[in-house]
Amino acid sequence: MKLTLVAVAMVTLLFSGAAVQAQDSVPLVNDGKPVASIYISDEKATPSEKWAAEELVSHIKKMSGAELTTAAQPGQAPLTRIFIGLDAVKTVNSAASIEKLGPDGFIIEVVKSPDGSGGDVYLYGTQPRGTLYAVYTMLESLGVRWWTPTETYIPELKTVAVPVGRSEETPRLEYRDMMYLESINEEGKLWFARNKLNGFAWNERPQALMEKLGGRYRFHGNLVHAYGNLLRASGVTMEDAMRAQVNGKPNSGQPCLSHPKVLEAITAQVIKIYKADPQLRFVVVGQDDNNNYCRCEKCQAVIDAEGASGPVIQFANQVAERVEKEVPGAIITTAAYSWSRQPPKTIRPRHNVYITLCTIECDFAHSLAEGTTDINRAFREDIQAWSKMTNKLLIWDYVTNYWRFIMPHPNLDVLVPNVKFFADMGAAGVFEQAAHTGGGSDLVGLRMWVLAKGLWNPDADNWGLINEFVDGYYGPAAPSIKKYLEIIHKPVRERPDYVMRIYRDMNAPYLTPAVMADAAVALVEAGNAVEGDQVLERRVRHAHMGLWYVLAMRGPDSKMWKAVEAKVGKIDPVGFANDFARMANESGVTMVADGNTIDPWLQWLKDYMTAVAKSGAPLPPELDGRDPSTYRLIQASQMDRMARWLVKAEGASDGWALRCPTIAWVLRHGLDEAIDFEPGKTYRLMARVKGQPKPEASGRVISAGMSTTVDGRAKHISLNPTAETMSGDWQVIEIIKWKPQHGDSYWLALGNPQAMGEVLQDCMWLELVDEE
Repeated sequence: MKLTLVAVAMVTLLFSGAAVQAQDSVPLVNDGKPVASIYISDEKATPSEKWAAEELVSHIKKMSGAELTTAAQPGQAPLTRIFIGLDAVKTVNSAASIEKLGPDGFIIEVVKSPDGSGGDVYLYGTQPRGTLYAVYTMLESLGVRWWTPTETYIPELKTVAVPVGRSEETPRLEYRDMMYLESINEEGKLWFARNKLNGFAWNERPQALMEKLGGRYRFHGNLVHAYGNLLRASGVTMEDAMRAQVNGKPNSGQPCLSHPKVLEAITAQVIKIYKADPQLRFVVVGQDDNNNYCRCEKCQAVIDAEGASGPVIQFANQVAERVEKEVPGAIITTAAYSWSRQPPKTIRPRHNVYITLCTIECDFAHSLAEGTTDINRAFREDIQAWSKMTNKLLIWDYVTNYWRFIMPHPNLDVLVPNVKFFADMGAAGVFEQAAHTGGGSDLVGLRMWVLAKGLWNPDADNWGLINEFVDGYYGPAAPSIKKYLEIIHKPVRERPDYVMRIYRDMNAPYLTPAVMADAAVALVEAGNAVEGDQVLERRVRHAHMGLWYVLAMRGPDSKMWKAVEAKVGKIDPVGFANDFARMANESGVTMVADGNTIDPWLQWLKDYMTAVAKSGAPLPPELDGRDPSTYRLIQASQMDRMARWLVKAEGASDGWALRCPTIAWVLRHGLDEAIDFEPGKTYRLMARVKGQPKPEASGRVISAGMSTTVDGRAKHISLNPTAETMSGDWQVIEIIKWKPQHGDSYWLALGNPQAMGEVLQDCMWLELVDEE
């Protein structure tokens, strides 16, 4: 077998330069001169093994400055030989074997030469990624850290050695994946491989790069949602009877799982997929992302007997049985998601039906294993049941706030512990869904890196990893960043009953004026610690974004802003807006929330803060001359979510409004007793709106109201302005007179789109009522 020889310089394996003289180590670089060479098999080396050699060469040059050559100099045999790949290793070590390794497993072995001057380094593993992972693990042990897809730390060393010994690793999770926007491009894919993730967010392009990286853990589909895609691909014409029957009518959200034509079409399509690509691990046959599951007579009978997941598992079994007859060994995966999360009472998945269990309802402030909240205890019961009835369990987990990508989200305590819980429950793979539609989310680099390490090793020390990242990434600012993280996480640690879901508005216990003021102090300290270092200054600025976003949403006249200023000094509104825009640009922030681009919000922030600097917070004319202590004004741009509907609007108090063209309650705002009102006092909630009814329109045109709690029960109090009361100009409507409670939620929407095309909201305010 022919081997290719590549001379290379390597650096230290957790040792200083003096380690080259140690009796239990093998020299690789002496005073910047390479004394090691890389060997790979010319005939049998895979693309990923060849890439592994290139990566080693590239990183070593950056570390040591040693010049690389493609062959040893005549008469100058290397002191140390590095063999990459099993075939290369076997040329000198016939006993080498990967039979006991699992998927993506690898071996690193360092053997000293008889004369003690050099030795051999063996780096090999299972196909297609094991050997590549061995090289990346070696580089990590040399001090390399791929912190983010765009930021890497490579130590500068001249004289190095690696210790003699043998290590072997196989991950507990065979499928390891996440989806951040930062991970979807080529830089992200390379970062995935370097941190030993193998899912690549289901994407296999570009092909040349993916071949180098060993490809992805391959299956067909997106792990959960598939019915609609499979039916469309099958070419079947969907009859009304094949659609889910909801309230006695056909609904396009889901198919009817008891209809024979649906079974026939999906089965045929799965068989077609398998025959086109026999190497697939499984094909996803799962529900679509809505609650419109079928309630026809046949489906409802199964639901009554088994629960809502009954038809899902029954259908999956039917598909799996038929596919297996045509494609022996074929496997399908179906979902336990939302309405289908609880296992059926008696139906069990076939041997060739895997389950993807989703955590979407859970509390992410506290670990799932501890089950401190009722919702987490319920999930724990479900995962324990599913793990006993399926041959392979996969997990779809969530690690961001989809309503506020850049707002602080204190879930760091649970990142690795939850992965460990999944692995302990027998999960074979975990997919972490994050801010995949918007870049620059809250502490995105930290979360990605810690998750990657936890997915490879679920038994890793969660806060040990967090501290390692913070120390390495923020440098002198690390102590203050750690202080900030503690401040943000303390409120939820002290509230074991608090539920923090993936949809979270700003009326949270970790976003009070007192907490944000202390957080601001820590972040100012962090900025001061790295002053003059442009790279570290930028990293610390990004850490500021969550706090600054909350400040912007609360506004300069709020208790929040004033509490922060009391701790860190006066904030220049214009400078604040400019700095925020700069942070967003350099951090790649594209969305403030899922589906809500940041651009109009940034333009509003600039206009708003310019007006504040000129003459104070903009007011609607109805509040001119009023005592500011008697009301709490909330601009539409400061309401919860839906920034994509921000528009410039003539006559609006700050020049901007939220446009609502739908009957859904998408214009809404949750009230916070720490910011918006004093408990026990009576207020009027007023909304300044504008809408032009269509000619001859009559009846309700706007739906508005408040969700509150009365006698311990949720209650919706609504007001429905009619076409007769809407003038087409800005006007103020009174929504409710009441004693607000924390979490009371205001909404506004169209009442009848046929009567009025849209409604604009300028602002809202709580007006203190004098009850004497």
